[in-house]
Amino acid sequence: MTTTPGSDGTDRPTRRPTGDPVDAAIDRAADEAALRRAAETARAHTDAVRAVARFVEDLDDLPEPSALVEFAHLLGQEEEARQARTAALTDIGLDVPSLEPDQE
Repeated sequence: MTTTPGSDGTDRPTRRPTGDPVDAAIDRAADEAALRRAAETARAHTDAVRAVARFVEDLDDLPEPSALVEFAHLLGQEEEARQARTAALTDIGLDVPSLEPDQE
């Protein structure tokens, strides 16, 4: 079996049709697992974004230094979740080179 590097640094099997029903079942199972991972990481990112929103909603006044530390922690978690989500979506072929407008 040949492999290609996944976005997370691990090798993923490269598919080659063999006509073998066992290979087809393994491919389907791998596809389903990748789709589940993508959905789970997307939900985790949503949860992280919601945690930031709850934090901001709960502020009564301008933040104090301790609140800034908590905010930085929440933003770090959000970024980690975003990166995991992006990697999982890229692994299933849902990737966009850039959302930035062309700088012409």
